[in-house]
Formats: sequence, structure tokens, C-alpha cells
Amino acid sequence: MAKNAGRRANAEAKKKAQQEARTNKEISKRAAMEQQPVQEGKQKEVLYQVKTKRDSDVIKAYITFTYRVLHPGVTGRLIFFGVLVAAPAIIAKAMWLKIACLVVGALLILLGLFRQYISLAMTKSKDEAYKRGTEFTYDFTQSDATFYMDGKVFNAITKYKDITSFFYDDNFYYMGIRNKDLLVLPKSRFTIGDASEFEDFIYKKSRRTCKWIPDKFSDRMKLRRAYKTLQYEEEEKKTKAKKLSSK
Repeated sequence: MAKNAGRRANAEAKKKAQQEARTNKEISKRAAMEQQPVQEGKQKEVLYQVKTKRDSDVIKAYITFTYRVLHPGVTGRLIFFGVLVAAPAIIAKAMWLKIACLVVGALLILLGLFRQYISLAMTKSKDEAYKRGTEFTYDFTQSDATFYMDGKVFNAITKYKDITSFFYDDNFYYMGIRNKDLLVLPKSRFTIGDASEFEDFIYKKSRRTCKWIPDKFSDRMKLRRAYKTLQYEEEEKKTKAKKLSSK
């Protein structure tokens, strides 16, 4: 009887130990499952966020950027050709020729001076996002970026290497991505993250240097002089290297 009682006690002890082991495994599995979303949340944490609308300031910034960076010198050429067309009016004898030269020349000069405002008015009259007041949200995480239009995803980059260009001026960042889209990000509308540190973040992720677009005319002249100086120094280095190699 004593032996049977001991066997029963040992069997019950083994069952309890097995049940405890099973419960411990289940607890550890649940803990692991609970930790996984937390880790994913950390990876997808939004580090920088911009919320903006396609208002007059954003549209004007986009137009100004395209004129300065993508089509530089067009304003100067229009004014120059306007002066050339108007100049013959001084020596023309026929009145109709004088009027035609002055009118066409004046139109070219005005187009060169005010073409940004003309483009702004035309864009505002046609752009549906401007008319509806659509809100754009740009979320930048540690590994990728997602862009929303009124809460719905309309574009994304799966890796920061998809950034093809990056510029800035006093008030905006301009980011070009691989599908030829240009994002205009106002510095004053960062809702998450410091706008002044965004440039360093993008450089670390994409290795794209953020290029400065000067607003003031004096700053543009300084930038041009600096660029010409760099070109001159590079040419001097090349000529010196050629002379040394020839010796």
C-alpha cells in the first residue's frame, strides 16, 4: 500500500511539473508575440512629419524652384530679347513698325518680370487640390517614407536611395524622388521633428547633399562668384598636373 501511494505521488508530481512547463512555454510565446508589434512600431516610428496644403505659398515656391533650378536664365533671356525687339523702334521710320517693336518688346519684358505670377494664377485656376484645400501629410521613418493625401496613401519611397535631389531655401525644402515627383516641404509646417535637423537626417539616409537656393539677389551673386572661383581653381589644378606629367 505504501509503495502504491508513493508511485501515485510521484506520478502526480510529474504531471504537475509537465503542466507547469507547458504553461511557462505558453507564457513565453505570448510575451514574444506581444513584443513583436512593439519592435515593429519602433521601426515604423515617424521621426519627421510635415502637414501642409497646396496653398498659394506652396504653389509659388514650386514655380520659383522650377524656374531657378530646372530652367535657369529664362527670365534674363526674355528681358534681353525684349530689349532687342524694342530697340529697332528708335530708328524705324514707319509708325506701325515702331508700335509693333515696342509692343512685342514690352510684352517679352513683362513676361520675363512677371511670369511667376502668371503661372501662379493659371495653376490656381486649374489645380483641384488647391480648390478643395486638400491636406498633404509626409511621414518619414527610419527606413522609408509614406505620403498621404487627405489620409489616403498616394505615394511612398521604400528606401531613401530613391531620393534623386534635395534643395533648400529660407522657407522650404525641395525633394525630388525617383518617379520624377517633387515634394515641396515648408519648414514652418513640421509637426514632428526639428526642421533644422531634417537636412542631416536625409543626408545620412540617402547621401544626398542639400543644396542651397539663395533668395536674395546679392546671395545669388555671391554663389555665382564662389562657383566661378571653384571652377578656376579646378582648372589651375588640372593645368599644373598636366605640366608635371609632361616633365
